[in-house]
Amino acid sequence: MSTMWLPVAQEQRVDVLGELGAKTREVWIALHGYGQLVAYFQRHFRACVTEQRAFVFPQGQHKFYLNGVSGRVGASWMTKDEREKDIENQRRYLSEVMRFVRKQCPNARFHLAGFSQGVATGMRFLGYSPEAFTSVLAWAGSWPPDLDAKGLNALREVQFQGWFGDDDAFIGVEKQREILEWYRSEYEWVPEVGYYEGGHAFDKAILKSEIERLERL
Repeated sequence: MSTMWLPVAQEQRVDVLGELGAKTREVWIALHGYGQLVAYFQRHFRACVTEQRAFVFPQGQHKFYLNGVSGRVGASWMTKDEREKDIENQRRYLSEVMRFVRKQCPNARFHLAGFSQGVATGMRFLGYSPEAFTSVLAWAGSWPPDLDAKGLNALREVQFQGWFGDDDAFIGVEKQREILEWYRSEYEWVPEVGYYEGGHAFDKAILKSEIERLERL
């Protein structure tokens, strides 16, 4: 048996909150977590939209039923199967999103926000984006242990802020310590990290405050 990879043209869903135009000054590319859809994920950011700030929500390319073969549907950025090819396809997809948004918003700065699986997806994309990011907000997600030189260099150039919950069933306190220690020892990089009371979810007050703070830096 032989395996081939064929390049095909596909349409992918991207939702937008706010206006994309010449007056837009801040654009946040927001990446959802495993099993989420952008139609619901974007609700967390509605209170953060302003006349000059917009949010763009690419949706993971893989959709599936969350339970069995019917009912609620979620999306994923990747699984362990053919993961390198999925990462490559993510980069192509997100690069097209960035090019489209830049054409619409010639005067805007770009920021990246990731939740859960969207954190690793975004951090792997940093070094391959056709547009530089000003800041990164990494919320309740595992940081990839396999960043290449491009990704690491890009990470060091941005304003980075991580957030972890003190009662997160998916990224527990011990896992949080392991992530931080790995980045300090392997990459010699000490990030800014905050902690909130709660589990695997946004704290909307902190989210809004952090978006505003990162834009001021």
